[in-house]
Amino acid sequence: MDSAARTVHTVFIPGIILLMLMAIANSAMAERSIEIGSENCQIRFDPTTGGLWSIRNPQLEDECLKDGNPGTMPFRIYADLKEEFVIGQNELFQLVFQKPEEICATVIQPDSCQLTEVIRKNGLTLIYEGGGFEIRLAIVLKDVAGVSDWTLQIKNTGSQPRDLLIDFPALNGVRLGPEPAENLATAMDQAGVTVPAWERPGGVLGESNQLSMQWHAIWDPHTKSALGLLFMDPDARPKRLVLAEPSIDLHYFPPIKLQPGESYTAPPVRFLVYAGDWKPAARAYRAWHDKAFGHLEPPEWYRHSNGSVGRHFKKAGPGVSPSNSIQVILDDFRELPATHIRCPIDFPEYAFYCRASMFGPVHIDGDNIIREDMGGAEALREGIEGVHRLGLHTQIYVEGFIVHKDSELARSGNAERWAVTHRDGTQIGPYSKQNFYHMCPGCVEWQDHLAGMVGRLLRETGADGVRLDSLGFYYLPCYNPAHNHKKPFGYNEWIKQLLAKVHDAAVAANPNMLLSTEGSADWFTPWVHGALTSRCSRDLPFMRLAVGPYRPYVYATGSVWASLSGFPGGGCESIDIKPLDANWLCARFPVHQALVWGDVLDSDPQSSDPEIVTRQFAGDGYWAVVAVRPASQERIWPRGTGLSEKHADYTLTFPGLAPLVEDAVICDIETLAWQPLKTERDGDDLHLRLKTNWGLIILRRQDSPKVAGFDPLPVLHGGESTTFTIQLLSSDSYKGNIHVTAPGLNIKPDKVSVSDQVTVNVPAGTFPGHYAVQLNGENLLGIKRFLVVE
Repeated sequence: MDSAARTVHTVFIPGIILLMLMAIANSAMAERSIEIGSENCQIRFDPTTGGLWSIRNPQLEDECLKDGNPGTMPFRIYADLKEEFVIGQNELFQLVFQKPEEICATVIQPDSCQLTEVIRKNGLTLIYEGGGFEIRLAIVLKDVAGVSDWTLQIKNTGSQPRDLLIDFPALNGVRLGPEPAENLATAMDQAGVTVPAWERPGGVLGESNQLSMQWHAIWDPHTKSALGLLFMDPDARPKRLVLAEPSIDLHYFPPIKLQPGESYTAPPVRFLVYAGDWKPAARAYRAWHDKAFGHLEPPEWYRHSNGSVGRHFKKAGPGVSPSNSIQVILDDFRELPATHIRCPIDFPEYAFYCRASMFGPVHIDGDNIIREDMGGAEALREGIEGVHRLGLHTQIYVEGFIVHKDSELARSGNAERWAVTHRDGTQIGPYSKQNFYHMCPGCVEWQDHLAGMVGRLLRETGADGVRLDSLGFYYLPCYNPAHNHKKPFGYNEWIKQLLAKVHDAAVAANPNMLLSTEGSADWFTPWVHGALTSRCSRDLPFMRLAVGPYRPYVYATGSVWASLSGFPGGGCESIDIKPLDANWLCARFPVHQALVWGDVLDSDPQSSDPEIVTRQFAGDGYWAVVAVRPASQERIWPRGTGLSEKHADYTLTFPGLAPLVEDAVICDIETLAWQPLKTERDGDDLHLRLKTNWGLIILRRQDSPKVAGFDPLPVLHGGESTTFTIQLLSSDSYKGNIHVTAPGLNIKPDKVSVSDQVTVNVPAGTFPGHYAVQLNGENLLGIKRFLVVE
């Protein structure tokens, strides 16, 4: 054998040995762990205790549980209460919970159990025995890559009843990527905001500024390693998510009692191991949520509505002036159209319309009898009819939680009898200093009173909707003996009963009404259409993807944030509409369906300038793109954030979109100037060069709706007229009919073609305000402008 051959054999033999050693090592590792998984997710358990060792993302070579304690995962059961389970409140009326390990005599987790059986059929089932219980943990891999469903069943194998508090899932060592300190996470604060992973402590389901939805996601923004958890509980049982670095625990409360031989199955948890941010988890949650809860279809008029704004009423008189920016001075409710057209957002909510507000600064009294000093119910109905003739809608403000102590309900004793009562017999709450009682949603008398009141208001006024204020922000135990509660901890279930009654009464009064609350809560969807929200995240709010067609709306947050949120509304916090708010109402008109009801792409358009925030919405045959340079560059914006004073050129890049886009049109929202936009194409990538600090771009596909418009309109007075010419902004032709509408004005002709002229006449006696002139047509994205009448 020559030297070359000897060299080959010298290298080859150690290679065989190495492969054999690796196979032996892998076999030994398999014997030392219990595993289930696929190429997208590998899950391993301790073969001795059955504790969770590892959740690994093989595609990204990342371990989700770094340095976790397997003996404490993935469940914890607290048994044998040593004292009564109670929930306290601090001086801010925030809930305070006892530590389960301090009030229970027994703590059961994998390292305190014996793993008695492992079943590898239809997934993986681990059976534990410990503390007088048999515990079954079952994991089933789903067809979707990286997704598994986990179920926990607990059986009392002893001879005595046992009280249990359950913690499932219980995870620790949750760290993603090489730099876990930079992990981000979801915070279910109303519609949802992105925060550093451990900045928020979690929260209680029922308090929508803490936990408005039953899911959580954590991810590494650099490697995109992500872990999502869906808490699949269609009953919305009381629970609290506890986040304390690096642990994620879901605690169910109050205690459950298991009789001997009885079993309890906790709601299943869906684990998602993937590459991305929160959006894949949100989409997965929506698929489950739609089946578990269902939803209400919004009335057709609301699908075209651009949002809401608050309106407070004050009786006109000598020396009377507004107390705030949204207060309307009226002598009679019949004057509502003249007031509404000054800020023609669709649809405002009316407050301070009840009898109690005639005598002081009380916005609500629990009875809501329409105040007589402004004409009563008859005048309010006539005023709303006038608003309808302007093509606009209204809703009625109804407080669903508090009743003032100066009200008739209080003087009759009903408010006190219906109020939430604490364990010590007190009835104090977050609005006690303002002299309010806090109504218990589980009090049947209050449920019936509220439902009857809502139905009556809709019948009397002809309003298009009702918003129940405050509901959604609270979870309160109630010990009031007059309510006959089976347990004091049924708040979420009581809310369901209340909303169901109110919904039925509202539909009976007006089948085309919209019902909403304050505080976005996704488990309200069987009974309400949406909610008021006020938290401004730089990121897309989670509910835009995770729940639909439930739609929060905005008005306290400003139109700049609203343009990125995918919700209706924004701005208009004054009686007279502000120029930028008016511009946004007009700019959004042609692509409203995409902004509010279309899909939102998972990846935002890439900007060459990091200060620019972008969003891309999918319409029917087009994309609507919003690009903003906000005044705030924080992760969560201050209320009412506007535009930056800085101006600089930047480029937006759309990877892979060049072959799909026919042409582009831009509206500079600061000036409301519409014009065609030049596109640059680099292979399959599309580039747009922009200067605006607030732009709306329409990217049209081939054979998609055309964009048509007209030039700005002059300011007119009653009896005056103006003309404008229909212009096509798209690159090809449009042969269809274009319909022109302008409620409150005279249009001639109202059916035209491209290049035709239209005459607008302002009738004598027309109220001063902003009147919408709109173009519509089949296969057309027409625009909207306001004609200002002085």
